[in-house]
Amino acid sequence: MDEREETGLPQRRTRTGWGPGLSSGATASVADWIVHPPLFAVGMVLLWALVAWGINTAQYGDHLEQFSWAQSLEWGYHKHPPLPTWLLGSAVRAFGLHPWWPTLLAALCIALNLLLTWRIGCWLLDRPRAALAVLLAGLQQGFAAKSQLFNHNSVMVACISLAVWLALRAAARPERLGRWVALGLAAGLALLAKYQSALPLLGVLVALGLSGGLAGAAARRGAVLAVVLALALFVPHLLWVAEHGWTTLAYASQSGVSLTPLQRLRSLLSFLVIQLRIVAPALVLLALLHWRLRAAAVQTEGEAPAAAAAFRRGWLIGLVGVPVAGVVIASLLGGLKLQDHWGIQTFQYLGLGLAALWPAGRRLDVPRAVVMALMLHLLWFAEYASPRLLPQLSSGRARVDQFHPAEAMARTVEQAWQAAVGDCPLRYVRGPNFESGLIGVYGHEQAAMLDIGVPPPPWLDREALRRDGHVAVRLDEPPVQDEWAPGAVIRGQWSFDVPGQRNPARSTLHWMIVPPAGGCGTAR
Repeated sequence: MDEREETGLPQRRTRTGWGPGLSSGATASVADWIVHPPLFAVGMVLLWALVAWGINTAQYGDHLEQFSWAQSLEWGYHKHPPLPTWLLGSAVRAFGLHPWWPTLLAALCIALNLLLTWRIGCWLLDRPRAALAVLLAGLQQGFAAKSQLFNHNSVMVACISLAVWLALRAAARPERLGRWVALGLAAGLALLAKYQSALPLLGVLVALGLSGGLAGAAARRGAVLAVVLALALFVPHLLWVAEHGWTTLAYASQSGVSLTPLQRLRSLLSFLVIQLRIVAPALVLLALLHWRLRAAAVQTEGEAPAAAAAFRRGWLIGLVGVPVAGVVIASLLGGLKLQDHWGIQTFQYLGLGLAALWPAGRRLDVPRAVVMALMLHLLWFAEYASPRLLPQLSSGRARVDQFHPAEAMARTVEQAWQAAVGDCPLRYVRGPNFESGLIGVYGHEQAAMLDIGVPPPPWLDREALRRDGHVAVRLDEPPVQDEWAPGAVIRGQWSFDVPGQRNPARSTLHWMIVPPAGGCGTAR
């Protein structure tokens, strides 16, 4: 059943002439499938994953943090709730430790988000404008170049889109209890992905109220059930947080940070400017379409009836207005220093909002929009790869995590370990999560990773660590000898260039070998 049929809103029969199952009575051709916007958007996400596998020689720091946490499955971790770590940890346990797991999981999350954005757009808009919405979303940095980045944001946006889609379905048939149960479970998963999810979930409730989705008693009962289920799913994590000193809440609330009113305003303005840059490719596509069709005035359909317009307006306020208002309030009244990555969800449905502004009577050439989007993606691919392939185009960023020579770093440390202690296996590597993660993930030994930036993990046996020894690693400064290395140690270092990194272009990996307490094997 079509989404608009389920809502009971007036049907629109528009001759679109594009996409499988959407052209006027014609059997879908290969070309139809290629230019079908949601499939095109998913294809671009997969291409970005392939570009990452072909260009990157290491991992983002977020990936290595997840690898470190995923060594044990818990109800929470030092900075965040557990769902993304559960996903990575489950994949590693089921299929083994591979460096490409985070990129694959990120691509799946973003692809799911874009597919659901298309379905949501079909509920709220006509199909041509839903197509525009998903093309615009696919050109936002978080869903394009950063679609390879697996972290709490990538899992959150997929869960939020799932919750929005399920909310639309539940409101369409409020007497079906199973739909409200599914919504509650999706909302609970979103909360277990990242606390920021509470804001867009509030937006879903606002949208349901403004659109008339809670007008009936059955709908209100269903909504209460969904909220109760979501909170029930979240309670075990909350208990874990209470047992571990509320570290996640301290991190999320930026405990210890205090901004003056002027600093809050500057933080907000800086955040908005950065978000404008992040969504710039989507705005370029929209500008190109307006320029290309500036002379077009073909009436394809009339304006939506008042009921449909009110329904759409209520949902756009909830999906776009509430998250934006939330970060403004958090900055100006709450005093939070806005982080760039918060914009990934805040503007998650910007594409829907922009597509809704496209005049209903103005022709939208979707195949041409797909071609334009493809050109922008290809230019973006070239821009991403150029610092890695052409040193003179190196990035101005202070650090390019994904371009470090991870395999060479891991091999060098493992060879130093073998030269120092012989045949004893390297079981532990300790240091900041980036350095220790690279050695643990890319090394042949696949040593357990110990992040010095957080409390020791619950699985760590200190006696086993003393007995088996370990290597401490750090970039650009020697590791400090502390209570974890009470005896004699062996130090070394290796310098290397980081392609794509301008300042500094050369880094040094320092290591400190803490030999096994009882000795092992014969030194080489």
